[in-house]
Amino acid sequence: MSGIWDRIYQSDNTFFGEEPSSFATLCFNHIKPNNVMKVLEIGAGHGRDTMFFASNGLEVESLDYSSRGIELINKKAHEKKLRLK
Repeated sequence: MSGIWDRIYQSDNTFFGEEPSSFATLCFNHIKPNNVMKVLEIGAGHGRDTMFFASNGLEVESLDYSSRGIELINKKAHEKKLRLK
């Protein structure tokens, strides 16, 4: 399965877009007022939700089958000077 996603993210590193998913926004609107500071994102893809959470002050640990997706996440976080776990 990871090979499929690696190929997708190799050819299109914004496959799902750059805006956070509506689910991530919904979660953020619930967890932020409750002082949640850490998020585990499973199935992080190319990192659109990871970047959203980290840009809003949350500590994020991201997991994905695709090593290419994780590389993209780490590159984006480095460029934006965001710290990920």
